[in-house]
Amino acid sequence: MVLIFSQNFEYSTDMVILELIALGQTVIRINGDDDIYKFDSITDEGIFFCNTLTNEIINLEKADACWWRRSGLTRRQFTAKEIPDLTIDKINLTELLNGKKNILDDEIRAIIEYINTRLLDIVPIKLGKPKYNLNRLITAGIAKKFGFKIPEHNIITRGNQLTTYRTSKTKYVTKAISNGIYELVGNHRFYTYTEILENDCCDMSENIKFFPSLISSLIEKAIEIRTFFLAGRFYSMAIFSQSNEKTSIDYRKYANNRQEPYLIPEKESVKLKNVFDALDLNTGSADLIIDRNNEFIFLEINPVGQFDMTSKPCNYHLHKKVAEFLIYGN
Repeated sequence: MVLIFSQNFEYSTDMVILELIALGQTVIRINGDDDIYKFDSITDEGIFFCNTLTNEIINLEKADACWWRRSGLTRRQFTAKEIPDLTIDKINLTELLNGKKNILDDEIRAIIEYINTRLLDIVPIKLGKPKYNLNRLITAGIAKKFGFKIPEHNIITRGNQLTTYRTSKTKYVTKAISNGIYELVGNHRFYTYTEILENDCCDMSENIKFFPSLISSLIEKAIEIRTFFLAGRFYSMAIFSQSNEKTSIDYRKYANNRQEPYLIPEKESVKLKNVFDALDLNTGSADLIIDRNNEFIFLEINPVGQFDMTSKPCNYHLHKKVAEFLIYGN
């Protein structure tokens, strides 16, 4: 049995499951954004969830492999859709159970942490970790320790600090410190991109204060590299994003850029593998830049990065390779 933690409409999960089924595997998929599987119990014999469609009880510890793909376990698998009012002596205490800060969330987080710890210890084949985000700044610091060059970055809070960067000969960009916004609101999708800091972007008083914001030096890139790491091997793609003004700062502003398979030089692949090892990750997607001086610049690692965008243009067949790893462990 292969256990996968994911979310609804996650294409890469869908494709890997099709490969697993074709190879004769039983797959249990628990989505963080639905409640098809609900928590039942934990005993010395296992971790039990109930399939609410079939009433079948599944012992997660019987899994031969586990893939922490996306989302993971959430409150939905542990509570009813609605929490009843809690009133004692005419005092409404519902906020303790269903408010922004409540005891149920604390209890659920502790249970989820315990479940993941047991699965990590017991399941033989593991892909990914129950950690779906990395701190971009900490990861860059780790990459620097292993010899990568990284963009100069600073976090500022005042207008006079911004003025310093706007008047510098070096060009700068601004981006989210975390993963940013990727949300559907109504019929509109909202995204945050990396944006160049223009000299005339705003008329900001030196006295104005604002939320801590990341400013990074702009790397004049020759090409970008997106590489998918799977159990010790890199599958890389060169993106010629400089060929289009729309994608020259952030290639996610999609244009029909040229994309080709790319082999990372051994020196750089050793450094990058060291970064993954330091993060205790056996999979993820890394973003690099090759600058105009042919030097490699490390940008970031996404522990659950999309790999379909690398697989299809380069014919890597990564969905099949992921499925094979979940069966054979190599």
